[in-house]
Amino acid sequence: MAEAGSGTYAAILSDLLERGAITPTDTILVQFAGEFDEKITAELGLVNCTFSNLAPDSPSSRLADGRHADAHRMPYADGSFDHVIGHAGLHHCSRPHQALHEMYRIARRTVVAVENQDSPLMRAACSLGLAGVYEHAAVADGGGTTGGVDGTGVPNFVYRWTRHEVRKTVATFDPGRAVPIEFHARWLIGSDRALTTSVRAAIGGRERVIGMINRGLNTVARRQGNIFGFTIRKDLASPQPWIALEAAS
Repeated sequence: MAEAGSGTYAAILSDLLERGAITPTDTILVQFAGEFDEKITAELGLVNCTFSNLAPDSPSSRLADGRHADAHRMPYADGSFDHVIGHAGLHHCSRPHQALHEMYRIARRTVVAVENQDSPLMRAACSLGLAGVYEHAAVADGGGTTGGVDGTGVPNFVYRWTRHEVRKTVATFDPGRAVPIEFHARWLIGSDRALTTSVRAAIGGRERVIGMINRGLNTVARRQGNIFGFTIRKDLASPQPWIALEAAS
């Protein structure tokens, strides 16, 4: 099964590279990392990456040379890396806001995350049993011992984000500055582990039909897409007006 949101993840990083917000030799911490992250960063020519999994004792990364640290309390000083990026990992954390804070704290310039979006359509899908509230497939893939909350064998709640929540969370982290945030959303039904087992079985092998559904949803309701990426631009942050006025006085 393809990694959910992989196209969005690669597209965001590619765009940042094209705009010069990221350069190939910048230092990058890849949080919640696995073989997939090694592949994407190598394909994009990012040569100075440090890979870390979300829990010290979790074997879920399947990396030959990856670090394992508590995502809620990373062993790095403030601003240790130019960028911190993470794909489909925050919703595996028991304290996702704290894990995002660590990503923000460690990054000097940008934070990139790709997660699931909380939208009216997704809430309706969950109510109808079409999308999962807890993520069982990742634990099954981990043999029942890993892949869940904090890397354990307990299926994690699928924590989905909204634009407003990301803005509030970042403002709480850094109240003295206005920090621009770039958002990305798209529908990608068919490769999402958060879908229920019955739905995945029903759509299996129907790539053409699923492709048509995705294209239709992205045409009429892309903003509510299940795949949700955001780029926090610390490099473009500016002092809040009251901070600027105090500094000038």
